Amino acid sequence: MRKAGGLGLRLFVFLMTGMILSGIITVMFLTKSINLDKFYDVGAVYDVSDTDFELPGTNWYYDYEDELIVAQAKDASCNYRMKHGRKNWGYLYFYIENLSRETPARIDFLGEDSELLYSIDFVFQNGRSVLQLEDKDFYAYKVTVQDPVSFAIDGVQFREREYNIAWNQAPAVFAVALMCCFLLMLLTVMLFRRCRVGRSRSFGKNSWLMTWQKCYAYVLERCSVLFYGLSEREKSLLRWLFFLACMLLIHFSSLRGWTVNIASQKRVVLMLGVLILCIAFLSWEWRNKIPDWHNPLAFAWYAVWFLCIVSDFVVPKSLRYLGIFMLFSVEPFYLAWNSMKRPERLIREFLSALRWFYWGACIFCLFFSPLVPGFRYIGIYRNTNAFAGFLVTANVAFLTSLDDNLGTEKLKKRVLVENVFGLVTIWGFLMLTESITSLTAYAVEWMIFLWKQFPAEKKKSYHKNLRGVLLWTVISSAIVMTVGRWGITYVPSMIGTSSTIEEREIQPATGISPFSLKVEAAGNNGVSKRVLEKITSGEWYSLFTGRTIVWKAYIRNWNLFGHSGYQECIDGKRMHAHNAVLQMINNYGIFIVIPYLIMLYYSLKYGIMAVFHKKRIRMNLFFVLASANYVVQGLAEDIATPYAFLSWLMFYIALGGIFHQQSARTET
Repeated sequence: MRKAGGLGLRLFVFLMTGMILSGIITVMFLTKSINLDKFYDVGAVYDVSDTDFELPGTNWYYDYEDELIVAQAKDASCNYRMKHGRKNWGYLYFYIENLSRETPARIDFLGEDSELLYSIDFVFQNGRSVLQLEDKDFYAYKVTVQDPVSFAIDGVQFREREYNIAWNQAPAVFAVALMCCFLLMLLTVMLFRRCRVGRSRSFGKNSWLMTWQKCYAYVLERCSVLFYGLSEREKSLLRWLFFLACMLLIHFSSLRGWTVNIASQKRVVLMLGVLILCIAFLSWEWRNKIPDWHNPLAFAWYAVWFLCIVSDFVVPKSLRYLGIFMLFSVEPFYLAWNSMKRPERLIREFLSALRWFYWGACIFCLFFSPLVPGFRYIGIYRNTNAFAGFLVTANVAFLTSLDDNLGTEKLKKRVLVENVFGLVTIWGFLMLTESITSLTAYAVEWMIFLWKQFPAEKKKSYHKNLRGVLLWTVISSAIVMTVGRWGITYVPSMIGTSSTIEEREIQPATGISPFSLKVEAAGNNGVSKRVLEKITSGEWYSLFTGRTIVWKAYIRNWNLFGHSGYQECIDGKRMHAHNAVLQMINNYGIFIVIPYLIMLYYSLKYGIMAVFHKKRIRMNLFFVLASANYVVQGLAEDIATPYAFLSWLMFYIALGGIFHQQSARTET
């Protein structure tokens, strides 16, 4: 089984490497450009937002029922402002569909004071129209059609260079490139194996991994004396405080933008690293045994951070030091965790700190952050989706604690009420945020929790506790739906403690862009209608709330070593990729996708295996829930940006326990 699993993993790495190299070669061949900084080399691109096409003009309006632009009379026109920082472009690409009839048209390019700079006449027709622009800065453009027509604008792009790629040649070029890459890789593997003849192929005690761990063990042994003499209870309390400090630091660094400023970012990374190292020093219990992390997850973990360090060295990042932070603070934490006789203590302390942080957030919401009717709730963040992501992360803590206590003979009422009330309040907040991605993660977490309840036979106490859970769920729901909703709506204004973030303005995002850091308008009938509208729209743009435009912008800018920051996506605004894999590729280069995907896959696989491991520890549900939460949120939200989200911190903390669970069941 191990041999077959290892063969499958090597085959996956082999295929992925070949396909990536072949894709790079194919695109460079078709674009006639060898460019390692941007494989898809057409220069800078400005995608005009779809919401701009809904603007009214002179005898020009948007028919929302048929989703068509209607020009009602001759010389109907509409003005569009340039929202991108750049004002000089080489080409304009117009994509038209469902045109009722062809007609002459004109585009006027206007200066900063709306003066006419120059005009271009062309034929308005279905399909793509490419217009070469003059070398002048323009701030707006006016589209005029001569005859009354109806049509849909599929897209408008301003490009630095002309886009002439014969994509019909792509399959043949890709096939040839793939064959050449595979042959070259096979030759390299054969030469490498020949050089290894006579050498041991095992990874025993003298392997680089074991040597690396022994160095950390020496450091941990020496530094653990800093906390020598403390009782276990005192160490537990200190770890709890350090975990809570990590959460507060990450929250405030995101809220205040500390990670944007390089000087502040250095301090944040240093403080976070010191806190995690202190937890490692407190947890170290030397047992003359170092866990052997010889499994695909560990190797993928090391590969990801090695590539991060290389990328940081070549391309300085706006969010830097991630690889160094992981290898020199998180890895000693993993090693110390796995040296503990009762490693479940660390999980319990982390989740306890997270629950306390959540209750503190609830108090802040009750007294300082009012619910504004008609708008999605923002909670303790500037962004609604960020608050929703925090909620489903806190949900992991309550589900894990509830699962760990359901089989207890004498379940304390305080523990029961705390967990049930926490789960119900999280559901209430999530409904106010209307975040579909986080609601999906919430549903997945509950499915995993319920799935774990079925396989084993349950004691009588379990069913008794389950009845208590159902009773308190009903009571908590009634409190949250009445007193809770009334409280966050009226209490802050009644006692005069309502506070707002300086940049926060209550206005709908409609007409601005599909993404807004401001509060967004809520659906008329709640989240159910919002979900139904997305599913029945039949358009990818509506289903993913415009994320497809952002994904295209990030895919267009793939390169070898990554970029320094976010990409310009909609209206020239820089924003994150809204996808963890694309964000990692953008930050650290195309090849990081291979170990990163392996890490995600094995974190889920080993998380599930930890539930059924013969030497499983208590609270083992935490591993699979943390991994599932990270993966599901990462499909459509920013979860890969370091030092910014508690979901990110929880996932990489959980990996330490997964390494330990697999030390006796190594896959190669």
